[in-house]
Amino acid sequence: MTLPLEGIRVLDFTWMQQGPFSTTLLADMGAEVIKVEHREGERGRAVDRNQIPEPVPYFIAHNRGKRSITLDVRRPEGREIVERFVKKVDVVVSNMRIGKMDTLGFSYEYLSSLNSRLVYACGSAFGPLGERSQAPGNDIVGQSAGGITTRTGHSKGIPTPVGAAIADQTGAIFLCTGILAALVQRERTGLGDQVDVSLYGSQIALQSWEITDFSLSGKEAGKGGYGHPLLTYRSVWRTFETSNGWVAIGGAATDKFKALAEIVDLPELAEKYPDDASRAAAMEDIQPQLQEQFLKKSKEFWLAKFKEKDIFAGPVQSYEDIVVDPQARENGYIATMAHPSLGDVAIAGTPIQFGRSPRTTLPPPPELGDYTERYLSELNYSWDEIVNLREIGVI
Repeated sequence: MTLPLEGIRVLDFTWMQQGPFSTTLLADMGAEVIKVEHREGERGRAVDRNQIPEPVPYFIAHNRGKRSITLDVRRPEGREIVERFVKKVDVVVSNMRIGKMDTLGFSYEYLSSLNSRLVYACGSAFGPLGERSQAPGNDIVGQSAGGITTRTGHSKGIPTPVGAAIADQTGAIFLCTGILAALVQRERTGLGDQVDVSLYGSQIALQSWEITDFSLSGKEAGKGGYGHPLLTYRSVWRTFETSNGWVAIGGAATDKFKALAEIVDLPELAEKYPDDASRAAAMEDIQPQLQEQFLKKSKEFWLAKFKEKDIFAGPVQSYEDIVVDPQARENGYIATMAHPSLGDVAIAGTPIQFGRSPRTTLPPPPELGDYTERYLSELNYSWDEIVNLREIGVI
């Protein structure tokens, strides 16, 4: 089937994770993503290299489906190549420190003067304005500044980062979203726009409810622990250990609590705490009793019972569980990638479907510079000129 962004071309100056994953999402939706790398390759190609043979999972995850060109953009000849590209692409994306693209000669003002329809997108650590606009940052810096490390884990007072690069990934998703909105606006007005997204801002947006709750109440919520700092002690919203693993319950109030109490053979809990207010005040009594009962049976037993009563619940899955989960496979959330050296491997796929046609197979990341000559030919460079550019170290 035709994907929504087919025909959209993206010139990708991104590196590491926030920027690259945003353009991977665009590639998943059909865009042609042209990844600009220096001759040694983008730094993400080296992450994990000491632990895992090439090609590294980090680079695969954030660059699948792209095309690579090698280019020294600091040289006049390299800048000329970029200028020719800009006249032919729809989007330019970077996640360098604020001002770095300007220093290279690729400011929004200049590039948009070459192509008024250009969408110019920048990812950063703290945003383009304010005293921290040029400060460096990465995932753990974004998580910490955005406050989520103060809400994760069990220990009081110990900031605990999430066990995944959630600031980078969230920043990538919002950056992709901003690009898509600018493309829609361009179709209406005929003009491109400048898009900025930061790790810091994305983490704040990720916690819009929690931060708004503090702003209105003035009260700091505690750590999430087994659940959520605003819910675990108001309702049955947490993980529980069973005889062979863990399950999660996503809230059980009023009639659902009565059904839950009956399932675990504790009907007296529903009688003793008949409404949400009384249960919220007694969660320190209720939770341990539920946990004791859950340990007596398997997670499969409990999940079947929850399904009968339509209780929001699910298994706590490891990565090992997820990569073989039929639900993830059927929807393309885990996809197959045919890699030239690894063969067919399972990778995290795209969560977005169009026309109920999941992408269960996805292309590999590019080899370094695999499309350099082809794109230069398209930009009207002769073969002799291409050979010369390679000899002088521009490509």
